[in-house]
Amino acid sequence: MATVEYKKPCDLCGQPVEIEGFTLVTDKGEQLFCCGGCVSIYRLLHGNVPVTNPKSSSHNKKEDS
Repeated sequence: MATVEYKKPCDLCGQPVEIEGFTLVTDKGEQLFCCGGCVSIYRLLHGNVPVTNPKSSSHNKKEDS
């Protein structure tokens, strides 16, 4: 008998979220996405909603030297 692991669906397209790090926290709560493209499209569709990304990694930001 096979073990099936269910993953949470992307809040935009519904595909399973297999990679961590594509998360936005909005006034609707934490939104999970399967890829950077879905994050970008979500932000385009919802305008400039207040968004924070507490799980963003340092390679996505320019660090001041």
